[in-house]
Parts: sequence; structure tokens; C-alpha cells
Amino acid sequence: MIYVGSTGQPFVIAGSGSLGWDFVACNLLEPGEKALICNTGYFSDSWAMCIKAYKGQVVNLQMPVGAAVCPKMLEAALKKEKYKIVCLTQVDTSTGVKNDIKTLASIVKKIQPECLVTVDGVCAFAAEELQFDDWGIDAALTGSQKALGVPPGLMVCVMSQKALRAVKSRNTPILSYFANAAHWLPIMQAYEERKAAYFATPAVTLIRGLYVACKKLLDIGMEQVFDRHLKTSLAFKAACYSMGLSLVATDKKHAANTLSAIKFPEGVTKASLLPKISKRGVILAGGLHKKIKMTYFRVGHMGLSAIDPKRQHMVTVIEAIEGALIECGKKIEKGKALSVFKAAMGGYPLRSSL
Repeated sequence: MIYVGSTGQPFVIAGSGSLGWDFVACNLLEPGEKALICNTGYFSDSWAMCIKAYKGQVVNLQMPVGAAVCPKMLEAALKKEKYKIVCLTQVDTSTGVKNDIKTLASIVKKIQPECLVTVDGVCAFAAEELQFDDWGIDAALTGSQKALGVPPGLMVCVMSQKALRAVKSRNTPILSYFANAAHWLPIMQAYEERKAAYFATPAVTLIRGLYVACKKLLDIGMEQVFDRHLKTSLAFKAACYSMGLSLVATDKKHAANTLSAIKFPEGVTKASLLPKISKRGVILAGGLHKKIKMTYFRVGHMGLSAIDPKRQHMVTVIEAIEGALIECGKKIEKGKALSVFKAAMGGYPLRSSL
């Protein structure tokens, strides 16, 4: 299983990963019920806005920019008041920070066992480990376009049996038509039994693509997939450090394996660096977090870039960044970063940072 577990109910619906927020909010929350948003950046803010649209009450547990969710802060928040759901983001795409979902979920289950643990894994699933059953996750959502390696257009959400019971035992109507789990559940169950069923038109070409992508991942084996992402991430970050670059993440152990959010070095700006990288055939993303948007850029290293190193995606990226920095006037030893990357790819033991 891509989500490591067997008891959850998958939903595969046409839409972006953002539809997953709607799916969680409208089905698991009733008007006036409280959601605790463990906020690590841009997408936590968006999830909070989505919950408010369905008349949920949002309590924001704000982390400093570049920091992961603090377990002690979560524990204190849970002891202060009761929540229907807790919202966690496994990897914050805006900062490159990875949260320890296993630890955070265990805290929720210990203090408020009736609370539903929900996880946004758009920039994590199929690359960062998620033990759905063992960690006690109740809803996990993602989009098709990142580590799954499928074109954009599918929302995938897995709900626990506990979450499904919450949907079925509501006292108020679900405030959505398209995202209503009660509409989709019999469709998903019929599909699993290879029976025809209809609620809304499925994105059939993307679903076929999802099948091919999942088969590729499972043929490799998810432990190997996780390890390859870890190894690629560590090696790429080592190459960046060798060029004098640093991360937005305030603690390296919380830096994501799927992408790196990298600060512009002194004297270099987005306008001076990214176009120089682009002309070398590499498109990188600028900053996204509103508080530091112009101070950093982002590099993805997930999916085929990690599981199929023969494509040499990261080699091309490192050479482009190095060349652009040199063109910007930075004193960098040409070829050193690539040597560091290659040595790290061959030298890091698997699971070395876990």
C-alpha cells in the first residue's frame, strides 16, 4: 500500500489536492465544531480558510517560520480545549519543513482519543513514510501530481473506519454536494468490486495513470522508495551546503525529503538568480511563504527524480544552480557541488537521518 495500511477507505476524485481540504472539512466537521490547525506555513493557512468556509471553528497553533510542529505546544493545546479534528501537514511545501506525524498523532490519541487526526500529504505521500493504521491516522489526503508522479487532476483521500462512522453519525447535513463522502462511498466500494457505478464523471485517463504510477512504486517496494527519497534529499542538500547555501528549515532533522527550500545567499536575489538557472534548462520555484517570499527558492526532488537516478535530474539541477551562482559573482569551486552529491549518493547509509 502507498499509504502503509489496509483498513482505510480510499476515495479517488477528480480535482486538485486542495479538494482534499474540502473533503475533510465538510465531511468530518459540523458547523461550530473546532479544528486545531497545526500551522507551519502557507498551506496550513489555506486549510484553515477552507474549514471556516464550512462554518467550522479554527484554532491556530502557529509555529515560527521554518520550524516543525512542537510536540509540547500540541500537548498543551489539546489539554486546554477539546477538538473534533486536528489538522497536520506532513511536509509544508512553502518552507520545506517535515513534521513528525507519528509523534504528533500519538499525542492526539493519548490526550483526546476521540479526536480525528487528519493529514495533508500533498508534498509527502509516496515519498515520506506514513503508517496509516499503526499511527492512528483518520484522514490522509494528497494530489496526484507530486511524488505519485501522475499529472495534476486527482484528489486522493483515505479515511479510517472511525472517520467514516463520524460521517454517518452526523447531526447536520454535509455542506457540499460534490465533496460529500456519502455520495462517493458507494461509488468507491462498487469500483473495488469491479462494478459499474456513477455519481460524477471520473477522470479516467488520470486514474489509469495513477494505476501505472502506483504499480511502479509497489514494484520497487515502498521501503526502497522512502529510502531513495531520503538519500537523494541528503545528497542534494549536502551539495547545496558545499555551495554556501542554507535552508529555510530551522532544524536539519525536520527538513523534508521531497523538496528543499533554499535561502538566497547574500547579494543574490530571485530576479538575479532564477532566470540564470532557467536559461540552463532548469525551472525552479520561487518562495511562497508570505513572510519570507522573496528570500528563498524551492527545489523538488521527488518521484522519478528520486526513484530513478539514472535520469540524472538532480545532477542537471546542481550544475544549473552552481553555474548561475558563479555568474552572479559568487566564489564557488566549479564542480565541487556535483562531486559532493555523487559521493553522498554512494556514501549515505539508508535511513541515516531517521
